Amino acid sequence: MTSHNHSTHYTTIILFTLLLLAQHALFAQQPGTSPAYAPPDYHEVLKGKAPLRILLISGQTMLAWKSDAGVPVVQLAAKAILYSAEKDESVGVARMTDDHSMALRKHNANFCPASGILRLESSSSLKIWAPVLQNFTDFPAPLIITPLADGSFSVSREMPLEEYLRNVVPAEMPATFLPQALRAQAVIARTYALSHLGEQVDQCADLCSTILDQAYLPDERRTKATDEAVHDTKGKVVLYGGKLIEAYYHADCAGATEDAGCAWGPERARPYLIAVADTPDARLPESKDLKEFLARIDHYSGAAPSAHWTKQFSASDFDRLVHKNIGKVTGDSTIKITHVTNLAVEGRTPSGRAQNLRVEGDGYSVLVSGDQIRWLFGSGVPGADGLWSTLFELTLAKDANGKITSYTFTGAGRGHGVGLCQWGANGRAKAGQSYREILKTYYPGTKLSDE
Repeated sequence: MTSHNHSTHYTTIILFTLLLLAQHALFAQQPGTSPAYAPPDYHEVLKGKAPLRILLISGQTMLAWKSDAGVPVVQLAAKAILYSAEKDESVGVARMTDDHSMALRKHNANFCPASGILRLESSSSLKIWAPVLQNFTDFPAPLIITPLADGSFSVSREMPLEEYLRNVVPAEMPATFLPQALRAQAVIARTYALSHLGEQVDQCADLCSTILDQAYLPDERRTKATDEAVHDTKGKVVLYGGKLIEAYYHADCAGATEDAGCAWGPERARPYLIAVADTPDARLPESKDLKEFLARIDHYSGAAPSAHWTKQFSASDFDRLVHKNIGKVTGDSTIKITHVTNLAVEGRTPSGRAQNLRVEGDGYSVLVSGDQIRWLFGSGVPGADGLWSTLFELTLAKDANGKITSYTFTGAGRGHGVGLCQWGANGRAKAGQSYREILKTYYPGTKLSDE
């Protein structure tokens, strides 16, 4: 899971994240459903001989579309046009509740049976409506509508890898960043995409269009600088031992990246995803110097808006968050804490981040570990909400009776901290480092595919 840094795309991210909350199992064929999706070979995708399939919408049983131009609806298996909608004509498709069959609809009535994968074509953008979208929303044509075994549809778009990256790079990194930082982002986004092919296989797609994989925003976000970053690094990926790396990245490490094993558990540890000092003196923090380290601004990501931050929660607000999320982040739904009586950091990782957060209340004493600490303060799952990072100092305010009245987190950085630091990459580019140097610093022991 990536973590990103500029607020202008948060509204879009939240919208599409809502569309992807339900993940569906595709175990058996049912009437009107499609065969299980087989992800393409990454070498074929890298060479441009096979497309990526990007998931845009999921979990919907009804869809509608229209366009400023005509919209032929193609049944892929038969390679036949089921129906050609005229300009601005609204047409839809629905799943039947009895046998999961499907039919095209207009004027609130079924008018044409349909089956298998449908392809919507148009010389203009497609305006798609779904219950979660509420309003018609523009998507580039063509689009693929796939009926799934649970009775819902997924909507995806197929495109070449390099074309996909032209939309990802400006969504993941400010286009105003220096060329070498943008090139590093392009290489790592390409590597991430190829190493995660089939991530959304249950939705008959490869990757989703949100930060659950990589943010993918409309064509108008492309700039000359971001296009050049993709073009100038075409075909380049990062390898470790001859294999694609798991190319995680984040917004702002605040001077030190995180070890993946500390963030997500020992099973996620990788020799190239370790804590790296992101300062000119290459010094990792020590827990006794945490306050001093949090105050530093001489690291490569020091210009980030999240370089220093403070977040305060009232006792009642924090109690509500814990009650809502403690079962999600621990994976134990039997834990019920409605009133927190104590909160404490236990242990620090090599990068200075909180390793564990002990939460006590209602007879429970629970450890929340690694990146899950951030999720506790948001929706309870990975995403753009939650605490900005786990690099923080915790202060509890108590009344005369020793009862907690508020919690203050004084922190630095944003994101999980694993892998490439986007603001740090830009700082390193300002210091004269090339994208190759940047990538080898954040992923020790790796090589680029052309070396």
